[in-house]
Amino acid sequence: MNYSAPTVKDQQRIRPQNERLVLNLVRRSTELSKAEIARASKLSAQSATVIVNRLVDEGLLAPGKAVRGKVGQPSTPYRLNADGAASIGIKVGRRSAEICTMALDYSIIEYRAIRYDYPNYRKLCEQLAKAASALIEALPKQQQQSDALQGIGLAIPDALWSWETTIGAPTGAMADWEEANLRLELERALGYPVQAMNDASAACLASLRLGAGRSLSSMVYFYIGTFVGGGLAFGDQVFEGFSGNAGAIGSLPTQARSIAKAGQLLDRASLHSLEVAIRDAGFSVESLYTGTLDLGAEKIFESWQADAADSLAFAVVAGKAFVDPDGIVIDTSLAPHLRTRLVEATKAAIGAYDQRGLRPVSVRACDVGIHARTLGSALLPYQAQLPDEA
Repeated sequence: MNYSAPTVKDQQRIRPQNERLVLNLVRRSTELSKAEIARASKLSAQSATVIVNRLVDEGLLAPGKAVRGKVGQPSTPYRLNADGAASIGIKVGRRSAEICTMALDYSIIEYRAIRYDYPNYRKLCEQLAKAASALIEALPKQQQQSDALQGIGLAIPDALWSWETTIGAPTGAMADWEEANLRLELERALGYPVQAMNDASAACLASLRLGAGRSLSSMVYFYIGTFVGGGLAFGDQVFEGFSGNAGAIGSLPTQARSIAKAGQLLDRASLHSLEVAIRDAGFSVESLYTGTLDLGAEKIFESWQADAADSLAFAVVAGKAFVDPDGIVIDTSLAPHLRTRLVEATKAAIGAYDQRGLRPVSVRACDVGIHARTLGSALLPYQAQLPDEA
């Protein structure tokens, strides 16, 4: 699912290039003086001053306490004014939906979750519109203004209707998703532009802006959630592919068809199968996310991890071969210490694969975690209105 093309109205809201550049420079450095902004942006001192003053007047930048040096006038640092803008992020999943408001500094203002056995289109559409309206009304007046509220981001799996059998929904209960257009319905109901992206690609965006991907020029990203997914990033931007489904690592074969264990990565590295095994054995599924595993659940996790790590290692090697990335990032909704174990087991399993002709690539854990897809959705409006220049 690609970004929605900006409308004429959206284009009018997109800031001039130099304003976006200044905002993003300040974001990355936390705070900068006008002189530092001029040097980093290669703008003249006069141009940098005019832009900074305008952004302060509009409430997007705020001056800090002046710092007096050894010579010359005191230097005033400028930082993002978190209250100067806001966005709405919506993640629709197979078992739950999440919605949040995000400030200009990418901090979360408020967060809500909706849980279900399976997503009923009509019911969920109404719930999301109601929740989003409530979150908008709860924003400070400054952030409710039409030019301050950047819009709404939607992270959603592709072909959601096709998972009906897998998640145990009644036959036909998810058929409405095939013809429905949730992005358009939310746009009409809420009156703000909605940008949509595949949920795993949105998680990749969150890693790129908030997690382990920030220091990488390119990456292959893995997200191990209810079903494993992934994303690709090049040049500080998520690459979505022709149909918005680039990085669909869950569909990657893990064995040749002639081998007994033939299947896809999602069959061996998704948390859905682990949750089923934990539940069937009488243990709490929540323990996977709190990290407090009973002895029996620990043994089930170890068995799943061995198979998942081997399959993920295969996918890592494939990613190295096809993309030659700067790094490979793995995140998951598992509890942090279980994520660390899974990543370390994957790194250990990589050595068993023949990697002749491939250069070494760092494999690192990402700590954005269980809300990665929701955070990524909230970043989408900022991407559309304040795109990064790097």
